[in-house]
Amino acid sequence: MNRSIALNFTLLALLLITPPPLAEGACYSIVVGKAATTDGSVLFGHNEDNNPEDLAGMRGVARVRHAPGEWVTLPGGGRTPQIDTTFAYWCLQMPALDYSDAYLNEHGVALASNNCPSREDMPELTSGGIGGPVLRRLVAERARSAREGVRLVGALVSQFGYTASGRTLVICDPQEGWLVSMVNGKHWVAARVPDDAVAVIANTYTIREVDLADTLNYLGSSDLIDYAVRRGWYEPASGPFNFEAAYADPETREQAGNTHRQWSGLRRICADEVPLPEAARLPFAVRPSVPLSVPDLTQMLRDHYEGTPYRRGSGYDGRSPHEGHTPTICSPRTNSSSIFQLRSAMPIEIGAVWWLALWQPCSTPYLPFYPGAQPVPAELDLAHSRSPGDVIEGNALWELIEGDAPGNGMANAPGTLESAYSIFGRLALWVEADYPERIAGAIALWQESEEASYRFQGTLERYALMEWKAQPAMAAEILKRHSLGTLIGASQRARALMLHD
Repeated sequence: MNRSIALNFTLLALLLITPPPLAEGACYSIVVGKAATTDGSVLFGHNEDNNPEDLAGMRGVARVRHAPGEWVTLPGGGRTPQIDTTFAYWCLQMPALDYSDAYLNEHGVALASNNCPSREDMPELTSGGIGGPVLRRLVAERARSAREGVRLVGALVSQFGYTASGRTLVICDPQEGWLVSMVNGKHWVAARVPDDAVAVIANTYTIREVDLADTLNYLGSSDLIDYAVRRGWYEPASGPFNFEAAYADPETREQAGNTHRQWSGLRRICADEVPLPEAARLPFAVRPSVPLSVPDLTQMLRDHYEGTPYRRGSGYDGRSPHEGHTPTICSPRTNSSSIFQLRSAMPIEIGAVWWLALWQPCSTPYLPFYPGAQPVPAELDLAHSRSPGDVIEGNALWELIEGDAPGNGMANAPGTLESAYSIFGRLALWVEADYPERIAGAIALWQESEEASYRFQGTLERYALMEWKAQPAMAAEILKRHSLGTLIGASQRARALMLHD
C-alpha cells in the first residue's frame, strides 16, 4: 500500500510540472529518400509533442462511396465538392488538439505536421479558411501519392487560406517525400526531399532557396516572391529568394529548441560535418554517410544531444536527460513517435508499415503495424484510450500495474480494456520519476521487442507475400496476429517492469 501511494504521488507530481513552452519543445520530423535507405523505402519519422494529459488513440476509417452532389463543409463555413470515393486510412488522433493527427492511407500516403510560426500579420481568408484536422483528413481521403497530396493542399490553401500562423505538413509515399510549408493566409511552398538525401525539421521552416520553375522538386504560390517583396520581407538586390528567411517568424527561427534539435538530427547521419547552428543556417537536406534503416531513425527520434556540446553534464547526474537545458528531440511532451516504412516493391498492405512508439520513445518500444491489412487493434483504438493521469486516483494505478483491476486484460468490451497508450504512458512517467535507476530496464524492454521485430520482419513478410495472391485474407490475418502479439507481449513486459522494480 505504501509503495502504491508513493508511486501515485510521484506520478501526479510529474503530471503537474509545467513543461517548457511549446514554441521550443514541439514536434519533430525526419524524411529519408528512397535512395538513402537500406531497403529502397521512403522513411518518415515523426515525434508528436503535446501535453502529458492529452488523450491519443488510433482510429480506422474504411473506403466510402459518396452520392453525387455531396459537399464537404469546412469548420469556418466554406464548402468544397465531395469526391466519388474517399480512401481508407488509419489516423492517430488527439481529439482535443486540432493540429496533431497523423495519417496513413490505403495507397501508402503518410502525413503529419510540425508547427512553424510565420511572420504573416495580414492573412487573407475566404469563408473562414481551412486548417486543423480537416485539411490533412482530405489529403488522407483523396491522395494516391504524396505529390497529389501536395497539389491538393496547395489548391485548398490557395482557395480558402490557411488558418494557423504557419505549419509544415510532411507528406510521403513509397516513391518520394515532400515538405509543404503553409503560411497564415494563401501562401505556401513545397519542396521535394532528394531521393539520396535526408531532411530534418523541428518547429521553424527549413525550405530555403526555391525554384518554382522546377516543378519536379518545388511547387508553391505563384506570387510567393512578389508578396514577400511588397511586405518588405525580401529585397531582390540582396541575393536569391529564401522562403525561410522571408516568411518565418523572426524569433522562432532563432530559438535553440528548433535550431539545436535540427542540428542534432543532421549530425547523427550526415556524411560531412554539420556546423553548429550558432555558426551557420542549417541545410534543408543532407546526404547520409551510410544508407539508413528503421533502427537508425529510432535512435534519431530518441536523441538527447548525447555526445554533443548541448548535453547537460555527464551521464544522468541524478536527473532525466530531458531536464534543465535546451529542449530535446525525445521529450516528456512526446506522446507518440511514428516511423512510416513505405516500400513500393510489394503490395501496400505489406509494404507500408507504421512503427509506433506510444509516449516518449527513449522509454517505450516501437511496435510494427500493417494498417492496410488489418483493422485497428482494440488495444490501440481511440475508444479505449485514457490519459495515464486518469488512473492515478487512489489505488487505481497500482491495481492496474498488478493486473487486479478492470483494464488489465485484452478483452474487447468497452470499459474493460486498458489501451496500449495508457500502459506505455504510465511506463514513461514511471521511468521519468527516477530516470537514472529505471531507464536501463526500459531500454532492455524495448531492445528485446524491437530486435525480435527486426529479425522476424523478413520471414513474416515473405510468408505473407506467398499467401497474398491466392489467399489475401490469410495473409492479412498473419500480419494482424503478428502485430497484436508484439503489442500484447510488450504491454505485459511493461507491466511486469513497473511491478517488480
